[in-house]
Amino acid sequence: MRLHAPSPLATALLVTALAWAGPGRAAPRLVATFEDARDDAFGPGSYAPPGDTQFQPGDFDLRRFTVLVDGSDVIFEVTLGADIRVPQDLYRTSGTPARLWNNLSLQNIDIYIDTDPASPAGHTACVPGRRVAFEAGRTWKRAVILTPQPGLARAVTADALPVAARSMLFPERVQLRGRTLIARVPADELGGLPTAAWGYSVHVSGATWERSLKVIDRLTGRLEADAFTMPILSLREAFAFGGAPESDAFPRVIDVLLAPGQDQRAVLGAFGSVSGAWARVPFVYAQPPGPPLAPGPETAPATAAWPPPPFTVVDVSGAMVTITGPAKELKAMQLGQVLGAKGEPVARLVIVQLLEKGAVASVVEGGDRIVPGARVRFEPAATLQAPPAAPPAAPTQGPAEGPAPAGPATP
Repeated sequence: MRLHAPSPLATALLVTALAWAGPGRAAPRLVATFEDARDDAFGPGSYAPPGDTQFQPGDFDLRRFTVLVDGSDVIFEVTLGADIRVPQDLYRTSGTPARLWNNLSLQNIDIYIDTDPASPAGHTACVPGRRVAFEAGRTWKRAVILTPQPGLARAVTADALPVAARSMLFPERVQLRGRTLIARVPADELGGLPTAAWGYSVHVSGATWERSLKVIDRLTGRLEADAFTMPILSLREAFAFGGAPESDAFPRVIDVLLAPGQDQRAVLGAFGSVSGAWARVPFVYAQPPGPPLAPGPETAPATAAWPPPPFTVVDVSGAMVTITGPAKELKAMQLGQVLGAKGEPVARLVIVQLLEKGAVASVVEGGDRIVPGARVRFEPAATLQAPPAAPPAAPTQGPAEGPAPAGPATP
């Protein structure tokens, strides 16, 4: 009988199982493993790594993502193209050393999980500062965020995305084995044990150690909520990637997990340079799901006479939606339609707060179909009619509630 040498992947999985199994203890059960293309840590194709000497080739290159079950825990393993390390010098741009966690210093790794591909319920907002959206018709139900500063990143995310943040986990005891990070999460916190039907979207970005406190940004209202994402500039700096396009919508993730045959340049390069729409990243599934969920029925007929909408959804937090566009064209309480992939209306909203470069709106209908990157069309202000007067409230009832107050704007 002729014996064949095991493949590198099989060998890696065997090492994983032996590492976790102890005397009298069963090895973790493999649920799914995905390989990602090597040497593609360049975002949409143009990004250059930071210039400081502590960065090495492969630091941001996602190679493999594996999901295992160990008793009542779920184990996520993320393998990069270089050994993961924490530098001895914990100073970057300030005189205070950074306090880092999780055996991480250079990378953020965001794991978004679609635990029920058949359900449209879930979230579509990414971690603040990453600047990506998700495949139309798909939502994530839980997210595991691996970052050098989990407490601070959690606080920034909860402030910017109070609803979605409740479904995000920020572990603080991530283990390290060479090029692989190992995060153990109780299955209960993910809604149960994973199955082959679950989908994943894994993103690698650079990590900063300090929060931006630029006074000019705060005064002009342009400060972008950011959970410690390394910037991408036109020319690279010691602690900033280079190769940024001339746009405010380019992604700040460097590598994403994609199925074989998908082109990362095409996926991350599909942002709206003019519209401001973020690139949409797909999920990968061990078991092929059904087609993406179709938008619901039209809520109103399209109006061909209207010009192309200049407004774009940039954040969805529960019933509150932040849009960007020429605010001078808007008025408080103005009604708008959110458009689907083919330009059909899929949801309605109403403006509750005007911003310098957009507005915050409250969802009226179809909130589960509103995703970052969607276009928004508002009815011309001149054609708006006052709503009919509400009937007097019964003596036993309190005053009617208006739209929910808008939270902090998240451009």
